[in-house]
Amino acid sequence: MTIQRLTDETIGKIAAGEVIERPAAVVKELIENALDAGARRIDVSLVDGGGSEIAVRDDGAGIAFDDLQMAVERHATSKITSATDLGSLRTLGFRGEALSSLAAVSHLQIRSIATDASTGGLLDARFGAVKTAEPVGWGGGTAVVARDLFENVPARRKFLRQPSTESGYVSRIVTAYALAYPEVAISLTVDGRRFFGTDGGGDRISAAVAVWGSASAESIVELESAVDVPDGASIAGIVSLPTLDRSNRQQQYIFVQGRLVTSRALSTAFEQAYSTLLMVGRHPIGCLLVTVPPDQVDVNVHPTKSEVRFEQERFVFSMVQRATRNTLLAHTSSQTIPAIISSPLAEMPPSSSVQRRLTLAHPERLPISSHVAFESPARSGHETGGRNLPVLRVLGQVAGTYLIAEGPDGMYLIDQHAAHERIVFEQLMAEYESRSPDAQLLLNPATVELSGDLYEMYGQCRDELLGFGFDIEDFGASTVLVRSVPAKLKVRDAAETLRIILLELTEGGRGTSRLESLAISAACHTSIRAGQALSLLEMRELVMQLERCSSPQACGHGRPTMIRMTSEELERQFSRR
Repeated sequence: MTIQRLTDETIGKIAAGEVIERPAAVVKELIENALDAGARRIDVSLVDGGGSEIAVRDDGAGIAFDDLQMAVERHATSKITSATDLGSLRTLGFRGEALSSLAAVSHLQIRSIATDASTGGLLDARFGAVKTAEPVGWGGGTAVVARDLFENVPARRKFLRQPSTESGYVSRIVTAYALAYPEVAISLTVDGRRFFGTDGGGDRISAAVAVWGSASAESIVELESAVDVPDGASIAGIVSLPTLDRSNRQQQYIFVQGRLVTSRALSTAFEQAYSTLLMVGRHPIGCLLVTVPPDQVDVNVHPTKSEVRFEQERFVFSMVQRATRNTLLAHTSSQTIPAIISSPLAEMPPSSSVQRRLTLAHPERLPISSHVAFESPARSGHETGGRNLPVLRVLGQVAGTYLIAEGPDGMYLIDQHAAHERIVFEQLMAEYESRSPDAQLLLNPATVELSGDLYEMYGQCRDELLGFGFDIEDFGASTVLVRSVPAKLKVRDAAETLRIILLELTEGGRGTSRLESLAISAACHTSIRAGQALSLLEMRELVMQLERCSSPQACGHGRPTMIRMTSEELERQFSRR
């Protein structure tokens, strides 16, 4: 076959497929155009998931009548004038492809009026055939309506999902920009029904409540400002506390230079900040706004402008992770905790063995026993009475592994190993922060031979081990001598414990840092095991300490420490409702 030049119509359809993938891509491009025009209000509406009609209206600066015809030509834009402008972009759009692509695959109508102009204009383009712009009366801003999307490209149209699915994709885009630009009133209407709308008041929390509902208000916080960042770099936004999570990542939004992007690295940084705070398989929600100097980011990577490349990706990764983590640590310990009011000990019948058993479950009613094998964590809320769980009444143990407890809102099953791991982890971190770890001297120092990888890792984390209370010294080519271990750890075999910790660190560890990974591993391998029988006093003490942990819902590996069955669920199971 001979080489031949494609027709302009075919070229237009191919180019449109690169930019306009589905209705959500149309909405994203039009919202960004509106924001570039300085809009303070943007209204989006869909019919049949956008397949029949997409309409976006704004109150921005508008398009001059003389520019309307040029607006739907390929690579026609007012955002840049030359390639050098790509290194200092201040706008969301710059490629000049969105409107031309949309005009090629839909029946497009644009009504607009420039600021201070007396007459607006109407441009009509039907599947690539552009009519001459006509003057019309128009109230202000710009309205873009695209009907019958991909009607002339059946191969693309047949791959659109059900209208409800496409509406969901659009909703995610509109939600993201509503959260990122709270100073702009943004609304979404689907098939005549208003989905949500923000007030444009500038409060990001209010915007989050508008799109996520009032139930999210107590668990959404503003992101703390990043510290030690160079001029021109910053991070802002909102994130969820560990009390609010989802089963997927659909409500995580990342903006770079004000533009919604997809970045696996930054998504990983965001989620790693929740390490040890969320259960495995659960994901936080939030909206992050990352800004770096324009010359340190390449936004011209993909036609949809959804991907970026950073000159210093490791720095941006660290900035996102540290800002999110610091925000969580600043807010998680201040959550209010409900309390249980029980009858005084003196009012209980002395002959009731059942009542006596329940009494033992209330730590505030009894003197602290010196025989209990646990200690209160250094960062507990004993002084203030602060708890991060309801006060739980321990009832017993199942299979030597799970504790049964009653709370104000139902029944709790607590994994004793995961719970103790969380307690020990927080104790270790508190001891490290105090710079005065409590160490237990070994009666007989343990000699440990380490393989090449383990010995190299030992050399890298020697300072962290010392900060936790380990006293280790070199004792030959690849042998070390362990003289003491952290007093918080119940170490049975110091040599084997050290090997396991170093092995897990060489495999990557679990935490967001080597220090945290070390603490997680040490806590896991020295905690109460599954199948270990506990006395009622030991169970009570364990639960009391868990109540005072800053993040008691999951162990360091992210496994849940407990599950809850509400009173309503119990009643349903027993057919009482």
